[in-house]
Amino acid sequence: MISIKIPAEIQLKWGKEFLQITGPLGSIIKEKGDLDLAIKDDRLYFLNIENDKKKHFYLSMIRNVFLGLSKGYRKKLRLVGVGYRASIEGNILKLKIGYSHTMEYAIPEDVQILCAKAKGTILLIKGKEYNRVTQVAADIRKLKVPDVYKGKGIHYNKEKLNLKKGKKEGK
Repeated sequence: MISIKIPAEIQLKWGKEFLQITGPLGSIIKEKGDLDLAIKDDRLYFLNIENDKKKHFYLSMIRNVFLGLSKGYRKKLRLVGVGYRASIEGNILKLKIGYSHTMEYAIPEDVQILCAKAKGTILLIKGKEYNRVTQVAADIRKLKVPDVYKGKGIHYNKEKLNLKKGKKEGK
């Protein structure tokens, strides 16, 4: 029988088919499947899991939900290039990233995006679900993937690029 400690700010409810986890940043409903759960002494016990892979899957899933609802997840993106800027107008992220027109990205309701720095060259993506935050960051990055020769584009915060040599430098 495996267990996980329930943080003080997290509340749990479950029925036959769902598990509702509520914290300071909101609530998430997950499918319970065939799990048998019990709470004792501020710990959540998984009663009927015998497969090691399933044990670790459910344990890490619940731990990630606890972390997301108590502290949240964040991802930083940097806009690298001359004239690259970002701004938020209402529920739309507007990006000037080297194209002849402004790129627009509709911000999902469950994710918050902030523009940092005076020129809007850093984006901070925050949310309560890790998968959702990373997917939104990947979708925004896909609008202008970093160039392998000059390094221009949308980078993850601490991403290291291996720049290629140009034709003239190779000789």
